[in-house]
Amino acid sequence: MVVAYITGLIPTIAFDGFFESAFYIGIFSLGMLAAEIGFSQKPKFISIKNSLLWKLLSIIFVAIGFTTEWRKLGLHIWVGYSFFGLTVVCLFISCTKSIVDGEKAPIILKLFQQPWLITVGTFSYSLYLTHGSILVLVRYWLFNLNLSPSMFAAASYIVGLGASLMFAYLFYLAFERPFMSNFLKKRKIENLT
Repeated sequence: MVVAYITGLIPTIAFDGFFESAFYIGIFSLGMLAAEIGFSQKPKFISIKNSLLWKLLSIIFVAIGFTTEWRKLGLHIWVGYSFFGLTVVCLFISCTKSIVDGEKAPIILKLFQQPWLITVGTFSYSLYLTHGSILVLVRYWLFNLNLSPSMFAAASYIVGLGASLMFAYLFYLAFERPFMSNFLKKRKIENLT
């Protein structure tokens, strides 16, 4: 994970924002670590999973994440995103621990188990790949409408979200789903119905 963070931060810092998104390599490695801690049967990872207060850590990390977003601090975007990544890691481990231990599902897990969110999850990779471009196009279109700042912000979120979801689903149907194994196709189709 440290190697992934360093690998992502070197181009982010060295090229003064030209490769600004490279820091996501480190955040991706956090997700891999969360999956390993959450599901591993290795004694070392089971010990880590059972010894930390993951819910409390997620609250602490989200508070730090929002604090780092304060513009007056002048921190680079990767700092806050890393703390938000740690928040998600802690929530993921907490939720998987409750499932593995047969405990009552936390409220946040029940929220993410809603059928419409599961449906969005089936094409979430396509959404991840395409949303940035769609949001830019929507904002360029909205700039031409001469909206007030509050109307522009509201329209950006509402129209941007709708357009991103629609385009991502079409992208999923055209480019992602045809290359999935039959098992994954069947499973994702069952989740959509």
